Amino acid sequence: MNWVNAEPERTKKYGNALELIKNAVEKRAVHKHTLQYTYESFLTASELIAMANRASGLYSTMIREPENKVLIDSLAVLLKRRWDEFSKEYNMATDRKVVPAMLALYRGNVPAEYLPDIYGFIQTKFKNDYNRFSSEMFAKSIFSDAGRMEAFVKNPTRQALEKDLAFKTALSVMDTYRKSYFGDDAFDEDFEKGHRLYIAGLMEMNAEKKFYPDANFTMRMTYGTVKDYNARDAVKYDYLTTVEVIMEKEDPDNWEFVVPQRLKELYKKKDYGEYGKDGVMPVCFITNNDITGGNSGSPVIDGEGNLIGLAFDGNWEAMSSNIAFEPDLQRCICVDIRYVLFIMDKYAGASHLIDEMKIVK
Repeated sequence: MNWVNAEPERTKKYGNALELIKNAVEKRAVHKHTLQYTYESFLTASELIAMANRASGLYSTMIREPENKVLIDSLAVLLKRRWDEFSKEYNMATDRKVVPAMLALYRGNVPAEYLPDIYGFIQTKFKNDYNRFSSEMFAKSIFSDAGRMEAFVKNPTRQALEKDLAFKTALSVMDTYRKSYFGDDAFDEDFEKGHRLYIAGLMEMNAEKKFYPDANFTMRMTYGTVKDYNARDAVKYDYLTTVEVIMEKEDPDNWEFVVPQRLKELYKKKDYGEYGKDGVMPVCFITNNDITGGNSGSPVIDGEGNLIGLAFDGNWEAMSSNIAFEPDLQRCICVDIRYVLFIMDKYAGASHLIDEMKIVK
C-alpha cells in the first residue's frame, strides 16, 4: 500500500484492492463457517443422515411429477441399490453415538440464526434432547433397517419420506447448506476483483520478478524430460520401475498392497505379451514436470504426440512445490502406458478395447 499510495494513478487503479478482499472475507466468514460445519457434521460424519440425503432426488420427483410412477419406481430402486452399498460397511452402533454428538457440536458452534429448522423441531418435540431424538430416528427410519427400506421401495411415497426423521433432518440441513452457499457466493465478485487488482499491482511493483503461475483448475500444457533424481545422500531413485517392485512390496495385510493372484501368475510366466520386452514389464516412470492437485490422470505425450503414460502423483520431495519449485528434487510420477495396455489386455482380457486403438511400436 505504501507503493500504491506513492502515486495518484496507482491509488486510483489499485487503492481499493485490499479493502475489497477484506470486505469479502469478513462478510462471508459466517457463511463459510456454516458451510463447513454443515458439511462435516451432517453430510460426512452423520452417515445415516448423509444416506437419507440421497433420497432427495426421488423426493423432488414425487413433488414435481407425482403421476410419473415409472420414474418414481426406478428412482426408488436406484435408492435401494445405493442403500445396499452403504449398508455393507455401515456401523450403526458408532453412528448412534456420532449423531447426537454432531447435533450438539453444531448447535454450540453455529450462530442461532443459521441453525437448520430441524433444531426447532427437536426443541418442540424432544425438549432439546439430542439423544432421545437420535434414538427415535434410528429406531424408526427407513434408512436404518433393511425391512423398512424394502417396504418403502415397494411402495415409495412422499409422506413416508416426510415422516422419516433422518430424511427430515437431511432436508433441513440441505436447505441451510444452500442458503449458506448462496450467501457465501454473494461476496465472490468483490473477492475476485480485489484479488485480480492485488496480483496485478504486485506484478507491476515487481516488474523484474518471475512469478510462479497459479494454474490450478485450468487446462494447461507443460514440458519436461524423463529423469531420475538423488533424494538425499546415498539414495537415488531410477527413472523407471518394473513389475518386480510390485511383487517386492506385496503386503497381504494391507489392502493397498495386496497383489491379485492373476497378476502373480502373469509375472511368474513372464507373460507380458507385446507390452514387455526381454522379460521386463515397465510399470511407472518419473519426469521433471511439475504436478499439482487436479493433474492426476493427465496424458503424458512424447515429442511426436504419442501417449506414453498418465500422470498421477508427485514424489515426497515435491511437497514443497506450492512454495518453491526445486528442479533437482521434484518429480512427476507417471504410469507407463505399456503397463496400462498390459493390464487391459493380458490381465483383464479387454482386448476389444486394444483393437480400437492405434498402437505405435
